[in-house]
Amino acid sequence: RGSVRRKGLALASSSSSRSERAMPWALQESAKTDSRFASLLRERLGADARVADLVVASFAAAVCDEGVGSNADVWGATLRDTCLECGLEDELPEIFYDLIASLQRHGVVIDVKVPVPPLAVGTHVLALLEEDGLYHEAVVEAVVEAEVVAPPARKPKRETAAQQSAGKELLLKKAGMRRYRVVFTEYGKPQELAEDFVVNIEVVVDDDDDESRGEGVCEMCIRSLPITFHHLIPRETHGKYIRARSLPSGVEGAPTRIFLATYGMLLCRPCHTHVHRVGSNDELAETLSAPSKILAHPAVQIFLAWRIVR
Repeated sequence: RGSVRRKGLALASSSSSRSERAMPWALQESAKTDSRFASLLRERLGADARVADLVVASFAAAVCDEGVGSNADVWGATLRDTCLECGLEDELPEIFYDLIASLQRHGVVIDVKVPVPPLAVGTHVLALLEEDGLYHEAVVEAVVEAEVVAPPARKPKRETAAQQSAGKELLLKKAGMRRYRVVFTEYGKPQELAEDFVVNIEVVVDDDDDESRGEGVCEMCIRSLPITFHHLIPRETHGKYIRARSLPSGVEGAPTRIFLATYGMLLCRPCHTHVHRVGSNDELAETLSAPSKILAHPAVQIFLAWRIVR
């Protein structure tokens, strides 16, 4: 297998238009994940060992070459085509959707985090106003870069270019390198704040009229404010779980449209916006699909500690 393709991540980059928060999927290629993939093919499709290994290798090449992105339908169809090309009999499309969902649960198909580029000067955003702790419309006036503090001296060691790059990115993140100076459009007030509190208005959660629940107590900050309904499994991902006939780990319920539409929590607008700032819709569905998980997230705890004292 090592001679068929390089080890590591076989990135399936999408050629379609995506928001800056969307993440492509990839195959996590290692001896362990390859073995698990082949085992699922033997269990679900009755493939023998030789054909299963051939499908694993061919599928990795296909997702690299064809740019299948993160669309479950396309991944399922690509797996089906690959199996047919390798001599397996055809099955119902749902079988392949289930296989893709199983590969995700076993860490064979993974999300690839794509660095979000800095917001351009002039971008319209929602930013957190320090006086009231609420998000208001603003415009990015400048990107402010903080100085990076060098780490303590360590014993020299040989590092690859990738390790050096990853270390630099971590230092920049810890140093809070990316901050923005914004001007609030309603007040004309300038303010500098960290990127965690600045959200591109094009990707901010849209609280439609049918999602507004009037005045109530926010389940995050415990303030009495106008509240909205937050889908713990975002609507954009509902189709994936309905097709797979399964839910994210730890969620008790049925993978139906009725359950998914009513499974959520009541949040004020600032908290709702911040939850969607923490991760993509896929990340929220897979790792933050319960109130306890959201409240335990480090970025949410920092936000709440800041917000509750305001």
